[in-house]
Amino acid sequence: MLAAAAVGLGGGEAQAKGGGGFDQGGYIMGTPGSVSIPVDTDDFFDLDPTFGWGFGGGYMFAEGKLFKATIGGVFEHSLVIFDDLDYDDLGGHLVRFMPEARIGAGTNKVWGYGLMGGGVAVVNVNWRNDFFDLDGRESAPGFNMQLGGGVQAIVYKNLFIGGEFDVDLGFFFEDDDDQFGSPRDDDFTIHTVSIEAIIGWYF
Repeated sequence: MLAAAAVGLGGGEAQAKGGGGFDQGGYIMGTPGSVSIPVDTDDFFDLDPTFGWGFGGGYMFAEGKLFKATIGGVFEHSLVIFDDLDYDDLGGHLVRFMPEARIGAGTNKVWGYGLMGGGVAVVNVNWRNDFFDLDGRESAPGFNMQLGGGVQAIVYKNLFIGGEFDVDLGFFFEDDDDQFGSPRDDDFTIHTVSIEAIIGWYF
């Protein structure tokens, strides 16, 4: 009887863990839209607010009744829009690929967390001058560190939506001073704050 009860309890626990929501297991997520505001562009051109998107995935750990954490990776893309300039004449792209972790607490239906990550970033700038019939492209690699927080909520079975506030600290390295940096420095920074809408699925 004790053995049967133990098996029954174990089966009930397994059923509860497989019942959907924020539970231990894998996940995929996308960022269909984000708005980023540049707060510092040291040794770089002035930038306007921009928008982007991204996708990622990983694994959630759910220990105890409230603790939850995820580890995974994310790819992010946003436009580089220069202040007072036409994007067709001078514009660019910023891409990031970062391992990231979220640590927080919540129930099976909603949880909040802090976010941190860091990884590779690349800035690509394209320019065109119809008058002189010139066009070109330059890229600069770098490192990005991300800090922030957010909240996620289950809306249907394992489908979730959420929102995040991120601070991205980008540090870039350029060999050609005349394209990106000042005449005195090859390195430049692009620091932004972003608000992101997210949607995904926990398995």
